[in-house]
Amino acid sequence: MIEYLILAYYYLRPRTIIIRRISNAMGDCLLLSIAVQGLRNKFPDYKVIIECKWPELFINNPLVDWVTRKHITMTRRHIKPKYHILPETTESIYKQISQYTGLDEIFYPQIFLTASEIKEAASRFPFPYITICPVGKAKFSANRKEWGIENFQKVVDSFPNIKFVQIGTLGNPLLKRVVDARGLKIRESAAVLCNARFFIGLEGGLMHLSRAVDTLSVIIYGGFINPELSKYKENLNIVNLVLCSPCFSSEEKHKDCQTMLCMKAISADDVCSRIRENFKEELKTGEIK
Repeated sequence: MIEYLILAYYYLRPRTIIIRRISNAMGDCLLLSIAVQGLRNKFPDYKVIIECKWPELFINNPLVDWVTRKHITMTRRHIKPKYHILPETTESIYKQISQYTGLDEIFYPQIFLTASEIKEAASRFPFPYITICPVGKAKFSANRKEWGIENFQKVVDSFPNIKFVQIGTLGNPLLKRVVDARGLKIRESAAVLCNARFFIGLEGGLMHLSRAVDTLSVIIYGGFINPELSKYKENLNIVNLVLCSPCFSSEEKHKDCQTMLCMKAISADDVCSRIRENFKEELKTGEIK
């Protein structure tokens, strides 16, 4: 009841901007932090409120005045940042969302962890280590983002002197020879990512979360989505666009791909070789003594 009263107050307050994301996806909600940065720059005297399914992503964010899961009704002060991806799309999702601010500058996701959150993660999962998550979110994308558990296992096995910490949901298969950090709360996972040498995974929410804590990633893209639309240039993005690529559309739920040509052509040996080439220092400082 109190939350609704607070929300009503902000609805009635003239200088208030309310950002709302209908999607339940963690990554989509995190991308709201892109719009927050631009709107705060443009309207420094306004209150910025966020309505989303993952309010914990905005705890301690100095650019946000209040965040809630609640929603009463749509007003003219609501902004609903969306991105659209079709095979012919050329503008990145970051540019699409940044444009809602009315500014030319492109922003990237942010999450603000406390020193105690980072320290707590370090005590539970002592570094050095590399984080890894071998599966993506299949509810919308079906199998089209998947590289295969066996390939991720080969990557882990190829670095016997490196400690790996696996993040993600408890329902994900657990790799061998990893420290199990599945099932953590999202801010706890963010802190584990923050302390990592780098992250290995698939295009999606954890890729965005890793960028939000300034941790580099190795992302197995395959050919499902045009990497120019969602990649972070700082990352090692492993892409294999084939004749049927890209096949992703943000406008419809996908069915399983029967061939997976783009992903099957990416070998674990090639990924390991590129990791060694691009992360020499991180691997050196990440070795278990």
